[in-house]
Amino acid sequence: MNQTLRQKQKASRHARILKVARRRFQAEGYSNVTIEEIARESELSPATVYNYFNSKVGILLALVGESDEILLAELDAMFAAHRGSLSSAILDFGRTLRRHAMSYLQKPTWREVLSASIQDGSGEFGRTYTALDRVIIGKIADKIRSMQRQDQVSAAVNADDLADCLFSLQNIRFFQFIADDAVSLEMADDALRRDLDQLEHLFRPTD
Repeated sequence: MNQTLRQKQKASRHARILKVARRRFQAEGYSNVTIEEIARESELSPATVYNYFNSKVGILLALVGESDEILLAELDAMFAAHRGSLSSAILDFGRTLRRHAMSYLQKPTWREVLSASIQDGSGEFGRTYTALDRVIIGKIADKIRSMQRQDQVSAAVNADDLADCLFSLQNIRFFQFIADDAVSLEMADDALRRDLDQLEHLFRPTD
């Protein structure tokens, strides 16, 4: 019973720190917020926050992980309900991802996430961020295999390779969307739609 209580207390502190950090990062900018400020508002000591997350980058990574847990559930529901072509599935995937991203963190904070993932590519942040991407790619591959079983996608296609390719295409558009405040959700949707239209045209059989 005591162990269960300690676990609940730990989970409560963890969630409180993330809630405060997310709000402060959004309102003031990631670089302008300190661990000490997060700890103070969370009614914890800085040492406790460091013990949970090791660093401010660790908090950022935990926020990405929390965001991805929600996103993966949304993608499962979206892919399960989808009945159209592969292109429309990827378009819906990109739309779902971008709208979820904007509901969870704002563009400036996502820019910090992307910057950290590049700068720490071989470190813990970079490896964990890449691992989260691989889970999402796996969802796309599962959808492709499902469509192959229904003869909607050629059986000759390697589902894992195609999923990686399509994720990378969408990821480029996501980076562009995050990098430029002038790029709206609708503009990003249109860009990915044009990409997918060209791919369909390229591989369409000719007479």
